[in-house]
Amino acid sequence: MEETMSGSHEKLPRLFWVQIVLVLIVGVLYLFAPTPKGHGDAEAKSPEQKQMIAALDPIGSVALKKEEVVAAARSGDDIVKANCAVCHSIGLANAPKLDAGAKGDWETRLAGDMNALVQSAINGKGGMPPRGGDPSLTDGEIQDAIVSMLTTVGVEVAEAAPADTAAATTEEAAPAATTEVVQSAEEKPAAVEEISVAAVASSELGESTYKAACFACHDTGVANSPIIGDKVAWAPRLELGMTSLYNTAVNGDPAKPTMPAKGGNPSLSDEAVKAAVDHMVSQSR
Repeated sequence: MEETMSGSHEKLPRLFWVQIVLVLIVGVLYLFAPTPKGHGDAEAKSPEQKQMIAALDPIGSVALKKEEVVAAARSGDDIVKANCAVCHSIGLANAPKLDAGAKGDWETRLAGDMNALVQSAINGKGGMPPRGGDPSLTDGEIQDAIVSMLTTVGVEVAEAAPADTAAATTEEAAPAATTEVVQSAEEKPAAVEEISVAAVASSELGESTYKAACFACHDTGVANSPIIGDKVAWAPRLELGMTSLYNTAVNGDPAKPTMPAKGGNPSLSDEAVKAAVDHMVSQSR
């Protein structure tokens, strides 16, 4: 009996250690066993984290599409109102008027050759500046404007050659004076180099703007316009101050319909118009 009890006491420590080892093995297997994907992450995140992630999730997408901006087409009537009516409505500088009574004047200028009339408008003639003083006008738009004016006075218009064909002769018809102006600009004395670049640029801008939009009236004194270089005619205007002169040139003078805003060329910038005023004043003090 004592021997049996003694044998069972000897086996107890061995069973205890076996159980300990089994517990350790099971624990290690549990720790390193793979968990379902996302299960651990979802349980580890707090409710606040889940709310923040939900708030930051995109609610949609925006696709940017580049759109080309196409300039609005201008009809012949629109161009006449904006650029041509200033002179042609009142016959300024011997311009044929826009009424039935002037039909004969228009027929004389047309003389059966629509292309020649279009080229005169493109290149300028007499008191009319090139392209009616608006360099942004295309050859086709100028042709449309002429057709509109002829139709207004009752002149039947024959179909003109395409504007592209007419444009091909523009460079050949350019006056030789253009070459002389370029040459004179290249032959300026060295003293000009001492003038600031800004001053030179402003002077050139004023002169070019004057030749494009102002000369038709201010070279000849049409409608009581002060002729450039006439100190007596300019004196009372200079007394008003440059601010007043700038305002009249940029915005026009309601009391003088022959002095339209920006010389009848709305495409000119305020800076260019003011530079033209500076140019005229510098020649008329």
